Amino acid sequence: MSESRVSMSFLSSAQIRNASQRIEAPRFPLRARLTAKMCANKFDRMLAVGAAGPARSALAVHAARLTSSEEREAVARSLRRAVDDAKNRRAAVSSRVPLNIPNITAAEDRIDQVTLRLHSPRPVTPRGVARLRLLLADGRGPLYRYGKGDLEGRLGAALAAL
Repeated sequence: MSESRVSMSFLSSAQIRNASQRIEAPRFPLRARLTAKMCANKFDRMLAVGAAGPARSALAVHAARLTSSEEREAVARSLRRAVDDAKNRRAAVSSRVPLNIPNITAAEDRIDQVTLRLHSPRPVTPRGVARLRLLLADGRGPLYRYGKGDLEGRLGAALAAL
């Protein structure tokens, strides 16, 4: 019996590599994907302290999403927007939580280091991205006007965890 294989000679080597990666990508159960979306903040807190879940669990789904290039770009964009807003000192009426401009200005070099690391092709850990997401989401944290804490230190810890 002859083997029934389709010739892929018409594809470039990059296209073949991408096709094989898509085939090998794990398909997570629907329930795990939905739970990961609904409990994202809880899973961020768990991953930030180093928790790990079973291979096809909702926590594993969330960890995989955090290390995706889309999520890395979104976090880097949010950090850059905070720096841009702090520089422009936009005082327009907004529903956004006001930024802590002195903290952001003082930590601008560290923010640049973090965004460069997120844009780099090197892999990142879910723990580091989760720490950054928690920093961005915490309206009482050092990134925002009435928040407490050390922005430079939290960014440094996240960078080390990346």
